[in-house]
Amino acid sequence: MTLATILIPAHNEVATIGRTLLHLSRGLSFSDFRIVVIANACSDATAAKARSVMPEAVVLETSTPGKCNALNLGYREADPGKPVICLDADLDVTAESLMALIRPVSHGTARAACGQMDVHASEASSVVRAYYKGWRTNPYFDRGKFGGLFALSSEGAKMVFPLPEITADDEFIRRSFAPDDIALVKDCRFAARAPLDLSSLFNVRCRSLRGAREVQAMGLLKPDGASAAVVIGRVLHQPSNSMPVLVYLAVNTAVRINLALRSSGKAGQWERDLTTRVVR
Repeated sequence: MTLATILIPAHNEVATIGRTLLHLSRGLSFSDFRIVVIANACSDATAAKARSVMPEAVVLETSTPGKCNALNLGYREADPGKPVICLDADLDVTAESLMALIRPVSHGTARAACGQMDVHASEASSVVRAYYKGWRTNPYFDRGKFGGLFALSSEGAKMVFPLPEITADDEFIRRSFAPDDIALVKDCRFAARAPLDLSSLFNVRCRSLRGAREVQAMGLLKPDGASAAVVIGRVLHQPSNSMPVLVYLAVNTAVRINLALRSSGKAGQWERDLTTRVVR
């Protein structure tokens, strides 16, 4: 009997899906987890790569684009009455971290759970590295990183699925729960890779903010207060972070100005960093 279902939506992820599944398979018991990869409107060999790396996984293919559509399809394959884990196809996480992540949602102490994200930026430009150093001072991360990887109890999953066709699926899900319903699991760590250049970072941040505004327009308000003042306050107590925080605030300000000057893009599009999705 499985403990949870892991949903991995993937659009043209042939460069990353193998790495993600290999990390996941370290210590993974397929009797504990049901893995569902949803190859979403792919024009590459994402599905074939997933099957070759992890034959035990269920691999679905759909010609309809959209991450929310992919998650909805995958949820139909989830084991009823068990927690659901949503995992982006370009993240590195181990089975040990996933076991820790599902404990609070399995034991009924939380409806959702998130872990701690590490951003690997060693190959990125100096500006991008500075941005992510400043980014870590945001009080949002005091409660972990709800995005890219999170777990939902069976009850919590029923509350949010099927997902509407929106850009920020993770933000929609996060705001669907009260803060006290979301557990921070410090023993769960996962890794993401930073965009390599400022242009890619800028596009990623535009998408993120546009998605958050879309969710807010649906009536799901941000559960925590304004963060800029807190970030500045933290710099006053730790001046060594002043330059990274200035870069962080400058990029975010430029993103807000850019979005104010142009109309919103269509929800449901796959907009992501391509600089880290290169076959090596």
